[in-house]
Amino acid sequence: MTAADAEPPRPSRQPAAARRHGLHRFLGRLHEALDELATNTMWALSPEELAECLVESYAAGSRLASVTLGLVAEADRVDLATYGAAPTMVAWLREHVLLAPVEAKRQVALARALAQHPTTAQALAAGSFPVASAAVIVATLDALPEEVAATRGVEAEEFLAGEAHAHDTAALRRLAQHLDEVLDPDGADARLAEQLARAEEQAARETTFSLRHDEARQVTDGTFRISLTQGLVLQRMLDSLTNPGRPDPIPLNDPATGLRLSAQERRGHAFGELLERYPTKRLPKLGGSDPTVVVLMDLATLLGGLKAAHLDTGQVISAGTARRLAARAGVIPAVLGSEGQVLDLGRRCRFQKPRQRLALLIQQGGTCAVQGCTRTAVGCDGAHLDSWSEGGPTDLINSALICTRHHTLVDHPDYQITRLRPGRIQLHRRC
Repeated sequence: MTAADAEPPRPSRQPAAARRHGLHRFLGRLHEALDELATNTMWALSPEELAECLVESYAAGSRLASVTLGLVAEADRVDLATYGAAPTMVAWLREHVLLAPVEAKRQVALARALAQHPTTAQALAAGSFPVASAAVIVATLDALPEEVAATRGVEAEEFLAGEAHAHDTAALRRLAQHLDEVLDPDGADARLAEQLARAEEQAARETTFSLRHDEARQVTDGTFRISLTQGLVLQRMLDSLTNPGRPDPIPLNDPATGLRLSAQERRGHAFGELLERYPTKRLPKLGGSDPTVVVLMDLATLLGGLKAAHLDTGQVISAGTARRLAARAGVIPAVLGSEGQVLDLGRRCRFQKPRQRLALLIQQGGTCAVQGCTRTAVGCDGAHLDSWSEGGPTDLINSALICTRHHTLVDHPDYQITRLRPGRIQLHRRC
């Protein structure tokens, strides 16, 4: 069977004229009329006729949806599922009309709710507004506190049903969120303030951020949830970076393909630029140093070679990206063989300076200096291999970034240190 030969699922082939019940007969005639309808001449409609057809078709859709939901409610009431050997009404709809379980569950719930709210059901049956607006109304009414629903429920339904005649579903949803102001305007401000305070506290508890790094595809993606005000601040910052009127705007078209970039793609570019633009000096120290990602490359790569560069976190990046970061972010001091770093401070300073920590981070490959430990070196303690209290200098050769757990062992008299190579040590328990 081809798509053109397919017919809607019907439990019987009984002709419409032979059907006993009016609704049963109407649906049979409806299908007969649709079978005879020619839709390949829509081009002949005038603009006025086309507009009227659209409005009437959408209204008819709402009216038919009202009939369908009424049938679902009646089938649920008489337990049609059991008659049809299905475990639930949701399962029956899935089997007989091919609805996905989530959609079937939504329709059964809506049908039950409409049966309890006749004003909304009657307006939907008249084709006054779409099914989605009816769903907003009944969901709002069902969420009212019991004492409010008992005393003001009818008034609330009449208000929302009236507004649904004049507003689209999104606007109706916003009005429904402020229904309290209609039912009790005198106390609405206080209740709204309390509601917003609770919502802000909830938002603070639900704040999350997660990242996933894919070295093969050279991308990072993730999810986050922040407060509304923080989200608006972020949006405003990205809007400033996507502004086409800035001196160096983000391109409107993809440089590689020439295709127009979507708003989401341009905001993605803006977010990446925001991260590269933000001055690390304004951030708190991380492990005694500015929060910086270090790029490691040899001099040949810096001067135009093709060899991949490494980050202090262990991932690799292309030579082109490494050179761009070197020019833009000032990572040239991390190029192997560079000169001019003051690293050996002798006994003049007790703690390692940020540049020393940066050099140790590079030397240790981004991890704790203890052989076999994979903890990141960014937050590690700066330790003296020869103890400071026993005269050990704060020089690069006498320093290491060691995780907190191993630092306690380094300072413990029962353990001794073996230096394997620059940036790597081993701990042994003394015999």
